[in-house]
Amino acid sequence: MRRFVILAALLVATGLLAACGGGSSGSPSTTPGTSSGDKTTFTPIPGNSELVVGKNRVAIAVVDSKNDKLLGDPGNSVQLQFKDAHGDLIGQPEDATFVEAIAGTTGFWVLNHTFETAGNENAVITMTRGDQTTSVDVTFVITQTGNAPMIGAAAPPADNPTLASEPNKKKLTTDPEPNDAFYQMTVTQALDAHKPFVVVFGTPAFCQTALCGPMLDNVKAVQPEFADRVNFIHIEPYVLDENGSLVTAADGGPQPTQPTTDWNLQTEPWLFVVGADGKVTDRFEGSASPDELRQAIQADLG
Repeated sequence: MRRFVILAALLVATGLLAACGGGSSGSPSTTPGTSSGDKTTFTPIPGNSELVVGKNRVAIAVVDSKNDKLLGDPGNSVQLQFKDAHGDLIGQPEDATFVEAIAGTTGFWVLNHTFETAGNENAVITMTRGDQTTSVDVTFVITQTGNAPMIGAAAPPADNPTLASEPNKKKLTTDPEPNDAFYQMTVTQALDAHKPFVVVFGTPAFCQTALCGPMLDNVKAVQPEFADRVNFIHIEPYVLDENGSLVTAADGGPQPTQPTTDWNLQTEPWLFVVGADGKVTDRFEGSASPDELRQAIQADLG
């Protein structure tokens, strides 16, 4: 099985522009446009491995012509406006919010958007820093269903290892400061409890994007606020040996854990919020801020 690698070009400067070439099925593609006459141009980098019919958290990283990232500093903004079948702009521009993935280093401009049908959705992304602006035509490829569980779908049961079944923490997590509350129950047990839960798939030590640790840290930050009402689970996407090292699969890459296979995850990290009825109520790929998590959990709790 191939290695699970998110669209992480924003972390590899030399690969940033290559990531904006023609898209493949299930992933957004971008066509670079031209700037409005200023010396700096900006390039959007897709942050989703899949966009599906229904509600999506659309994530976009932005770099300039020097490969410097457009962060959420004052005066910076990103807007997205969609087009109709004739190529005419429709509706109003939607403002994206900057979400730090790694504090002070990198992040995504995100907005929630509901896609009604599968196929190509054309739009314009306008990226601004001070008086420098670039507008770029983009095409999002929307699929009817994705690989990862969709919002509204039943969360797949999974028998992930817990402290009860595996007391060696090195086989459970590569988090250097693990929260034991995250390793108390399996996904199957969480579903049987009929209580909302959060499950995060990520490997802080071996993450391809360096986003797993920050994602898990954000989950750990909000867990105390909801510990009495929501269960929290962390699952390493790859099998670990007794020393916390990766177990190699037949293809030479890391061996996916069974829960990762059960949830059909092709990238990492992923986070899911699951309701008491066992259905996915929200999902985040790559990054999620504490505020986003709080909002998702509170919405689930009603």
